[in-house]
Amino acid sequence: GCGMRLFTSATLLASTALPLRANALISPKILSTSRNKLQVNQHSPPAHMSHQLAMASSSSSNSQPTSTKRFPPSRVAVDPETNEKWRLCVAAAVLRPSDNALLIGERFGVPGSWQCPQGGGDDKDPESDDEKRRSKAETLREAAARELYEEMGLKLGEHVKYLYGDQEDISDEANVGPAPFRYTTKGTGSWLEKQGFAGQELHWVLFECISDECAKDPNAVCDLSGLNGERQEFTDVKWSDVKTAVADVWENKRAPYESLAEFLNEQEG
Repeated sequence: GCGMRLFTSATLLASTALPLRANALISPKILSTSRNKLQVNQHSPPAHMSHQLAMASSSSSNSQPTSTKRFPPSRVAVDPETNEKWRLCVAAAVLRPSDNALLIGERFGVPGSWQCPQGGGDDKDPESDDEKRRSKAETLREAAARELYEEMGLKLGEHVKYLYGDQEDISDEANVGPAPFRYTTKGTGSWLEKQGFAGQELHWVLFECISDECAKDPNAVCDLSGLNGERQEFTDVKWSDVKTAVADVWENKRAPYESLAEFLNEQEG
């Protein structure tokens, strides 16, 4: 839309402890962790004002996995000024083209709390069953599509497509959306803190619903049982206008949803 500010997923904000001035530049390093080795991936810095971030100390993505499934290592962002490690995460925002409604799920075990599918991006993993993943880390777009399938059963190309850009370009640089947000987990005693992370850095990946059936009744299409061996994350799913969805999100997770709402509002302007 006219005057819309677009941020690529190469965008990274300063940590809450080090807020940036408007138009300040920061050049973060995005690293992949495989065993104990670090590899730097190319990442482009933006020029914009930092945001005050919310504390997320008890979200499902902060809870240590309880299943027996083996979990791959996570992609990591390292702040060049503080040298803090942030676990790279993605959130999948599925929009209905007819009215720009947002698809959200009610969190398992937390009635009345709704959110989008989200989770960590996987690093390359030599022990993976997927030959590609043994030598290459998951991109943000790939991670979001996987989380959307695992948590809601929606498939890329059948139920959704990427909202922006070339559908075949799954690079981080191809992803366009709101500026990422950081959730600090300092002082929470979470597994993230115990593994040396300052918290999580959340990147939005935007999708468009292309399934007429899902657009009418997502409960008739979505599989909320937990796929690919993952535990169940949601007990219900619905379309919601973005303003209402922001109000339905757990307060400590609300800031990035407000950023999403602002981004979508600018797009319509």
